[in-house]
Amino acid sequence: MTATPPHAAASDTAATSGSSDSTAGSSDSAAGGRALRPTLAALLLIVLFSGFQQSYFTPLFQALGNRYHVGVTPLAWTVTGPALTAAIATPLLTALGDRHGHLRVLRATTAAVAVAAVLIAVAPGYPLLVAGRVLQGCLAGFLPLMSGLVRRRHGIQDTRRAIAYLAAALMFGVLLGSVCSSLLLRTAGLGPALWTPAVGTVAGLGLLLRVGRGDTSHRSPTTTRVDWAGAVLLATALVLVVLALHQGAAWGWGSPGTLGCGAAGAVLLAVWAVVQLRSPAPLIDIRRLLRPRLLPVFVVGFAVHYVVLGGQISYSSYITLPAGLGLRSSSVGLVLLPAFFGMTVLAACSGRFGRAVGYPKVIVLGAALVLLGTTGLLLRHAEAVDLAITLGITGAGMGLISGAARIIVVDGVRAEETAAGSGLFELVVSLGAAVGSATDAAVLTAQGGGHRAYLTAWAVSAGVALIGLAAALLLRSYPRVRHGARFGNG
Repeated sequence: MTATPPHAAASDTAATSGSSDSTAGSSDSAAGGRALRPTLAALLLIVLFSGFQQSYFTPLFQALGNRYHVGVTPLAWTVTGPALTAAIATPLLTALGDRHGHLRVLRATTAAVAVAAVLIAVAPGYPLLVAGRVLQGCLAGFLPLMSGLVRRRHGIQDTRRAIAYLAAALMFGVLLGSVCSSLLLRTAGLGPALWTPAVGTVAGLGLLLRVGRGDTSHRSPTTTRVDWAGAVLLATALVLVVLALHQGAAWGWGSPGTLGCGAAGAVLLAVWAVVQLRSPAPLIDIRRLLRPRLLPVFVVGFAVHYVVLGGQISYSSYITLPAGLGLRSSSVGLVLLPAFFGMTVLAACSGRFGRAVGYPKVIVLGAALVLLGTTGLLLRHAEAVDLAITLGITGAGMGLISGAARIIVVDGVRAEETAAGSGLFELVVSLGAAVGSATDAAVLTAQGGGHRAYLTAWAVSAGVALIGLAAALLLRSYPRVRHGARFGNG
């Protein structure tokens, strides 16, 4: 795994040699009185607006399509683009944080996301808008960098609480993004809706710059070099795979371009995995992070993000287009309100539920709700209230998984692997959203965007949700985490 900074060596040694309780104690003593609350305030604001930026585009699709004269397939790049960037940037940002300090890299990443939000707000043309959205995908690096920052400075108990709070803030931001975007679009127009996340992210960056003043521990770099070759190889492979999915309907699923991109991407992913296994300092330590006890968590995360976040393009277009409900763009946020509300409330409660019944059971319940909601969407979608109820059930399931899965990942790795493990989880879920949006766009385009096309897209999502539930049930077979504590005993 990556080298550990000298200032953290003592606490990391303790973390790898004892139980989770001894880990917490040694880390807390190493924290030397550092207060979590001021740091957490800045992190919560940043995560809040990162959630905002993941949902505020959904109610704006039709208005943006009218402004820039583009249809559903080009608009899908505003979802696929940032999701793809997230999948590429997350492991790289995590590696940079491990080597050069999580706080330093988090500040730079927040600044980049703020620039992206401003670029979107002022974009005179569609290509610049997509460029801003692509850069905005760097926000997926926030949670792993924050997890590494908190874990390095505080104990495992504080880290668990922080993750639950951050997951709830993320979901609340998703809720605010959808609702505020719809209201602003209706009352003030497109401009204010696009400027709101830019202002919030800049404010979060201002608070973050005040964190750690006078503390130079985060500035101690390691001597291990970043695996740039691995980063380029992974990025190329992911771009080729998602490009094949996104353009398959336009090029033809049996065309040389589609088959060539898909095959080349798959081969490069296999090559990248071999390179990572042989590298002394890999970008992602596959052997240590993809342990059997954690693999089902990654599968569940991929599945739920495929269904919920990847499905945004189908949900929002069905609400507004004549083939669906035919409502105004400003109504999208209101129809999706129960989904985002369920995400927020259940994410906030996931830590408490996990301590009461065990985190694997919370994930099983969440996966079951996602499958129930997705199946219900196939059966009842003729009215806005039907859509609101079924998506509300799906959102509640995602909220439970959002908090519990991240806590299991952090519990299941060593202290110095916190950021890397969290980063790998964020990579997987970002890829799930990218594949979901690309697949939905491909299905809708291939079948002409009619009612049958939406049923097909949702049937595929139901199948993915079923895979997620099957993976969640496997967690019962892996009750112990690496530190020797049982899942849910936090």
